[in-house]
Amino acid sequence: MINKHALIGVLILFLAACQATQQASRPTNASDYDNDFIAPRVAGELMLVDKTVFEQPEYGMSLKYVDENFPKDFVTVYIYPIGKVSWDDTQEVVSDELESVLAEIDAAKKLGKYKEVNPATVQAVTFDANGKTFVGKQAQFTIQLKNSAEYHSEAYVFISEDKYIKFRLSFPVHTARENTGIDIVKTLLPEITVPKESEYMYTLRESHRKKMVEQWMKLILKQANSEDS
Repeated sequence: MINKHALIGVLILFLAACQATQQASRPTNASDYDNDFIAPRVAGELMLVDKTVFEQPEYGMSLKYVDENFPKDFVTVYIYPIGKVSWDDTQEVVSDELESVLAEIDAAKKLGKYKEVNPATVQAVTFDANGKTFVGKQAQFTIQLKNSAEYHSEAYVFISEDKYIKFRLSFPVHTARENTGIDIVKTLLPEITVPKESEYMYTLRESHRKKMVEQWMKLILKQANSEDS
Protein backbone atom coordinates (compact mmCIF):
# COMPACT_ATOMS: atom_id res chain seq x y z
CA MET A 1 0.00 0.00 0.00
CA ILE A 2 1.14 3.54 -0.76
CA ASN A 3 1.69 5.59 2.38
CA LYS A 4 -1.45 7.72 2.59
CA HIS A 5 0.16 10.40 4.72
CA ALA A 6 3.07 10.72 2.31
CA LEU A 7 0.65 11.31 -0.56
CA ILE A 8 -1.32 13.86 1.44
CA GLY A 9 1.90 15.63 2.29
CA VAL A 10 2.69 15.93 -1.41
CA LEU A 11 -0.78 17.17 -2.29
CA ILE A 12 -0.91 20.01 0.25
CA LEU A 13 2.42 21.60 -0.52
CA PHE A 14 2.32 25.32 0.01
CA LEU A 15 3.52 27.19 -3.05
CA ALA A 16 5.21 29.96 -1.15
CA ALA A 17 7.56 27.51 0.55
CA CYS A 18 8.95 26.58 -2.83
CA GLN A 19 9.49 30.14 -4.00
CA ALA A 20 13.27 30.24 -3.79
CA THR A 21 13.97 33.89 -4.53
CA GLN A 22 12.29 37.23 -3.94
CA GLN A 23 11.08 39.06 -7.02
CA ALA A 24 13.05 42.23 -7.81
CA SER A 25 9.81 43.85 -9.00
CA ARG A 26 6.22 42.74 -9.33
CA PRO A 27 5.81 40.41 -12.37
CA THR A 28 3.68 41.83 -15.15
CA ASN A 29 1.65 38.59 -15.39
CA ALA A 30 0.61 38.70 -11.71
CA SER A 31 -2.87 39.79 -10.62
CA ASP A 32 -3.67 43.39 -11.58
CA TYR A 33 -5.07 44.91 -8.41
CA ASP A 34 -5.29 48.33 -10.01
CA ASN A 35 -7.59 47.46 -12.92
CA ASP A 36 -9.16 44.07 -12.07
CA PHE A 37 -9.97 44.65 -8.42
CA ILE A 38 -12.96 46.42 -6.91
CA ALA A 39 -13.44 47.52 -3.31
CA PRO A 40 -15.53 50.35 -1.86
CA ARG A 41 -13.84 53.62 -0.98
CA VAL A 42 -16.69 54.41 1.36
CA ALA A 43 -18.93 51.76 2.95
CA GLY A 44 -21.33 52.86 5.67
CA GLU A 45 -19.19 54.66 8.23
CA LEU A 46 -15.98 53.16 6.86
CA MET A 47 -13.55 55.04 4.63
CA LEU A 48 -10.65 53.51 2.70
CA VAL A 49 -7.39 55.18 3.77
CA ASP A 50 -4.72 52.87 2.36
CA LYS A 51 -4.29 50.33 -0.44
CA THR A 52 -1.02 48.44 -0.68
CA VAL A 53 -0.07 45.98 -3.43
CA PHE A 54 2.92 43.89 -2.38
CA GLU A 55 5.83 43.26 -4.73
CA GLN A 56 5.72 39.52 -4.09
CA PRO A 57 2.56 38.21 -5.85
CA GLU A 58 2.00 35.52 -3.20
CA TYR A 59 1.44 38.28 -0.62
CA GLY A 60 -1.32 39.90 -2.64
CA MET A 61 -2.55 43.23 -1.30
CA SER A 62 -4.09 44.92 1.72
CA LEU A 63 -6.75 47.55 2.41
CA LYS A 64 -7.12 49.69 5.53
CA TYR A 65 -10.36 51.33 6.56
CA VAL A 66 -11.18 53.81 9.33
CA ASP A 67 -14.41 54.74 11.04
CA GLU A 68 -14.38 58.42 11.95
CA ASN A 69 -16.62 57.69 14.91
CA PHE A 70 -14.21 55.05 16.23
CA PRO A 71 -10.72 56.12 15.07
CA LYS A 72 -8.92 53.61 17.32
CA ASP A 73 -10.52 50.64 15.60
CA PHE A 74 -8.30 48.62 13.27
CA VAL A 75 -9.97 47.37 10.10
CA THR A 76 -7.65 45.65 7.61
CA VAL A 77 -8.50 43.40 4.66
CA TYR A 78 -5.94 41.15 2.98
CA ILE A 79 -6.42 39.57 -0.45
CA TYR A 80 -3.84 36.99 -1.53
CA PRO A 81 -3.58 33.78 -3.60
CA ILE A 82 -4.37 30.44 -2.02
CA GLY A 83 -1.08 28.63 -1.46
CA LYS A 84 -2.36 25.31 -2.77
CA VAL A 85 -2.92 23.71 -6.16
CA SER A 86 -6.52 22.80 -5.26
CA TRP A 87 -9.17 24.32 -3.01
CA ASP A 88 -12.16 22.15 -3.91
CA ASP A 89 -12.84 21.47 -0.23
CA THR A 90 -13.31 25.14 0.59
CA GLN A 91 -14.25 24.59 4.24
CA GLU A 92 -11.09 22.61 4.92
CA VAL A 93 -8.95 25.16 3.10
CA VAL A 94 -10.56 28.07 4.97
CA SER A 95 -10.14 26.24 8.30
CA ASP A 96 -6.46 25.59 7.58
CA GLU A 97 -5.87 29.23 6.72
CA LEU A 98 -7.63 30.49 9.85
CA GLU A 99 -5.42 28.17 11.91
CA SER A 100 -2.42 29.75 10.19
CA VAL A 101 -3.73 33.22 11.08
CA LEU A 102 -4.03 32.23 14.74
CA ALA A 103 -0.56 30.69 14.65
CA GLU A 104 0.83 33.99 13.31
CA ILE A 105 -0.84 35.86 16.17
CA ASP A 106 0.63 33.42 18.69
CA ALA A 107 4.06 33.84 17.09
CA ALA A 108 3.70 37.63 17.33
CA LYS A 109 2.99 37.27 21.05
CA LYS A 110 6.12 35.17 21.51
CA LEU A 111 8.11 37.86 19.70
CA GLY A 112 6.80 40.48 22.12
CA LYS A 113 4.35 42.33 19.86
CA TYR A 114 1.50 41.48 22.24
CA LYS A 115 1.63 41.26 26.01
CA GLU A 116 -1.16 38.71 26.12
CA VAL A 117 -3.47 36.86 23.74
CA ASN A 118 -6.53 35.12 25.14
CA PRO A 119 -7.71 31.84 23.53
CA ALA A 120 -9.82 32.15 20.42
CA THR A 121 -13.31 30.88 19.79
CA VAL A 122 -13.84 29.66 16.23
CA GLN A 123 -17.08 29.25 14.31
CA ALA A 124 -18.44 29.07 10.78
CA VAL A 125 -19.94 32.20 9.23
CA THR A 126 -22.61 32.21 6.52
CA PHE A 127 -24.68 35.10 5.19
CA ASP A 128 -26.48 36.16 2.02
CA ALA A 129 -26.00 39.47 0.22
CA ASN A 130 -26.35 40.74 -3.34
CA GLY A 131 -27.83 37.41 -4.42
CA LYS A 132 -24.81 35.43 -3.22
CA THR A 133 -24.06 33.22 -0.25
CA PHE A 134 -20.81 33.92 1.56
CA VAL A 135 -19.30 31.09 3.60
CA GLY A 136 -16.21 31.46 5.76
CA LYS A 137 -14.82 31.12 9.26
CA GLN A 138 -14.42 33.50 12.17
CA ALA A 139 -12.13 33.58 15.19
CA GLN A 140 -12.70 35.90 18.16
CA PHE A 141 -10.16 36.61 20.88
CA THR A 142 -8.73 39.43 22.98
CA ILE A 143 -5.25 40.86 22.81
CA GLN A 144 -3.32 43.05 25.19
CA LEU A 145 -0.69 45.37 23.75
CA LYS A 146 2.64 46.06 25.42
CA ASN A 147 1.16 49.24 26.91
CA SER A 148 -1.56 47.04 28.49
CA ALA A 149 -4.34 48.39 26.23
CA GLU A 150 -6.89 45.64 25.60
CA TYR A 151 -8.55 44.99 22.26
CA HIS A 152 -11.36 42.71 21.18
CA SER A 153 -10.05 41.14 17.98
CA GLU A 154 -11.60 39.13 15.19
CA ALA A 155 -10.25 37.30 12.14
CA TYR A 156 -12.32 36.12 9.19
CA VAL A 157 -11.31 34.05 6.16
CA PHE A 158 -13.30 33.65 2.94
CA ILE A 159 -12.48 32.44 -0.58
CA SER A 160 -13.14 34.22 -3.87
CA GLU A 161 -11.76 32.98 -7.20
CA ASP A 162 -8.29 31.60 -6.34
CA LYS A 163 -7.75 33.96 -3.43
CA TYR A 164 -8.32 34.31 0.27
CA ILE A 165 -10.09 37.38 1.57
CA LYS A 166 -8.98 37.81 5.16
CA PHE A 167 -10.31 40.37 7.62
CA ARG A 168 -8.34 41.43 10.72
CA LEU A 169 -10.41 43.63 13.01
CA SER A 170 -9.55 44.99 16.44
CA PHE A 171 -11.56 47.29 18.70
CA PRO A 172 -10.60 48.81 22.10
CA VAL A 173 -12.39 46.73 24.72
CA HIS A 174 -13.95 49.75 26.43
CA THR A 175 -15.54 50.94 23.15
CA ALA A 176 -16.19 47.61 21.43
CA ARG A 177 -19.66 47.43 19.95
CA GLU A 178 -21.59 44.17 19.93
CA ASN A 179 -21.35 42.30 16.60
CA THR A 180 -19.25 45.09 15.08
CA GLY A 181 -16.91 42.66 13.35
CA ILE A 182 -19.49 40.68 11.43
CA ASP A 183 -21.34 43.89 10.56
CA ILE A 184 -18.16 45.25 8.98
CA VAL A 185 -17.61 42.01 7.06
CA LYS A 186 -21.19 42.05 5.80
CA THR A 187 -20.71 45.66 4.67
CA LEU A 188 -17.41 45.21 2.84
CA LEU A 189 -17.19 41.64 1.55
CA PRO A 190 -20.16 41.72 -0.88
CA GLU A 191 -18.66 44.84 -2.51
CA ILE A 192 -15.23 43.29 -3.12
CA THR A 193 -14.38 41.74 -6.50
CA VAL A 194 -10.99 40.09 -6.86
CA PRO A 195 -9.03 39.33 -10.05
CA LYS A 196 -9.31 35.86 -11.54
CA GLU A 197 -6.36 33.48 -11.34
CA SER A 198 -3.34 35.22 -12.84
CA GLU A 199 -0.99 33.75 -15.42
CA TYR A 200 1.74 33.98 -12.77
CA MET A 201 -0.16 31.80 -10.27
CA TYR A 202 -1.46 29.43 -12.97
CA THR A 203 2.09 28.77 -14.16
CA LEU A 204 3.32 28.31 -10.60
CA ARG A 205 0.51 25.90 -9.75
CA GLU A 206 1.03 23.92 -12.96
CA SER A 207 4.68 23.53 -12.08
CA HIS A 208 3.74 22.17 -8.68
CA ARG A 209 1.11 19.86 -10.15
CA LYS A 210 3.78 18.32 -12.37
CA LYS A 211 6.09 17.88 -9.40
CA MET A 212 3.27 16.26 -7.44
CA VAL A 213 2.62 13.78 -10.28
CA GLU A 214 6.33 12.97 -10.48
CA GLN A 215 6.54 12.35 -6.73
CA TRP A 216 3.35 10.32 -6.82
CA MET A 217 4.73 8.11 -9.61
CA LYS A 218 7.97 7.62 -7.69
CA LEU A 219 5.97 6.50 -4.66
CA ILE A 220 3.95 4.06 -6.80
CA LEU A 221 7.11 2.61 -8.40
CA LYS A 222 8.85 2.34 -5.05
CA GLN A 223 5.84 0.51 -3.60
CA ALA A 224 5.65 -1.80 -6.62
CA ASN A 225 9.35 -2.64 -6.39
CA SER A 226 9.10 -3.37 -2.67
CA GLU A 227 6.18 -5.75 -3.29
CA ASP A 228 8.09 -7.58 -6.06
CA SER A 229 11.19 -8.08 -3.96
